[in-house]
Amino acid sequence: MRLLKNMIAIIVVAAAAGLAINLVHPRGFAPVSRQDLALKRLVSISTAEAKIKYDAGMALFIDARSKPEFDSARIAGAENIPADDPPAGAIEAVMARPRELVIYCDGASCGASAGLARAMIDRGYGRTIYVIEEGFPGWEERGYPVERSE
Repeated sequence: MRLLKNMIAIIVVAAAAGLAINLVHPRGFAPVSRQDLALKRLVSISTAEAKIKYDAGMALFIDARSKPEFDSARIAGAENIPADDPPAGAIEAVMARPRELVIYCDGASCGASAGLARAMIDRGYGRTIYVIEEGFPGWEERGYPVERSE
């Protein structure tokens, strides 16, 4: 019993000393909030980087634009989850798939893709989510694969 008490005392003293040193050391450890961790899982990528993921076939492309915009033209093989009004269960269904997610909208000035990514992270999605900086217009300008409605 005495050994156990000594062990606990040593652990408590070591933890307190470590915390004290961390507080005064110029390069001490900075605690990270959940929000900071969430932001690190949201990564902006270029259209060229997105094309590499597309060609590898390992990522699921999500169009965060409205249904009419998606229906008129989209990245070939993409699925639509409108950021402004996602269908019930659509976010959870996508989160359950074991694939990387690449989300896009109408470009750098459009915040729908980042908003949808944050909603997924807030709902517990633990993997990195990639957002195409230039969105669908950048993808289309480069002549990458696009599907259009008949």
